[in-house]
Amino acid sequence: MVDEYTSDSNGIYKRNIFSQFHHEPMPNYKFHEIGIYTGDISEVNPDAGIEFNGFDSAKAGWWLSKREFSTPEEYEVVDSVPYQQGEYDFSVLDNQRFFKARTIKYEFLIIDDDPQYRQGSFDQGMNELMRLPYKETDVDNAYMDLLDTGSPAYKFNVKCKSVSSSDDDEKGVMTVTVEFKGDPFAISRSSADEEIWDEIDFDNYLVQQTYYEINGELTLSLDNPGMPTPVNIEIENSSDVVIRWPGESRSNPTIVKPITHIGAETIHGGNVTKILPSGNNNNIGFTGTGSVRLNFHYRMMY
Repeated sequence: MVDEYTSDSNGIYKRNIFSQFHHEPMPNYKFHEIGIYTGDISEVNPDAGIEFNGFDSAKAGWWLSKREFSTPEEYEVVDSVPYQQGEYDFSVLDNQRFFKARTIKYEFLIIDDDPQYRQGSFDQGMNELMRLPYKETDVDNAYMDLLDTGSPAYKFNVKCKSVSSSDDDEKGVMTVTVEFKGDPFAISRSSADEEIWDEIDFDNYLVQQTYYEINGELTLSLDNPGMPTPVNIEIENSSDVVIRWPGESRSNPTIVKPITHIGAETIHGGNVTKILPSGNNNNIGFTGTGSVRLNFHYRMMY
């Protein structure tokens, strides 16, 4: 957890008012009787919920009552020998832990005295959640961005697995359960070099420089507050560029060939994907001539 106190230029610690751990003092309200509310409950709209594949639960009038997030199960490779305390764990490869698909569940309430309205709202929502947009390829076609108002800086790459309901006609309430299945991590909505105010996690987010000119030797440092994340490296180079990446052998670095032209087609030598380790001060080196842009999003275990 990031400390809610941060120091200013004078070394004086002040509260980070944008931290999720910062709470304003509660005002001392004096309550008094205002009478009974007699308006239609439908006049009050939800302000929390999800967006997925064009479906917006708040606009649909679905009241979010419960979220269920669980840690995804890890792919484990373990072994033990007699008379050993514990076991050997071989689950880590290239400084990464690997996880299975995760499940995310939500519970919503559709509140209305008219049972036909409740059923109609459910049918419409289920259809929007389960349908697929057209894509040229069927690979991962079902996986789309899930946005949650509870995590405004992140998105989840998931598919809708099921939508079910339980109706209580006496109370005029239908309970809807929506289950998603998908990637194990929350992914930052903005890339690491973007500073979009509404998409910043002020406790963990880092806005970093990701474009550099290469003229001989270049050493830069990238921070990663989350899980190891893929970095797409785009290099515009006029000569061979050598990449020295954290965790890779210095004796066998990646060499990117310069741009070549075949007829009207331009072939870029520098479209390379690397995995950025977790932690601060990941030192990366480049040798050559050209420019480099590092495109990546943070992946968090939320």
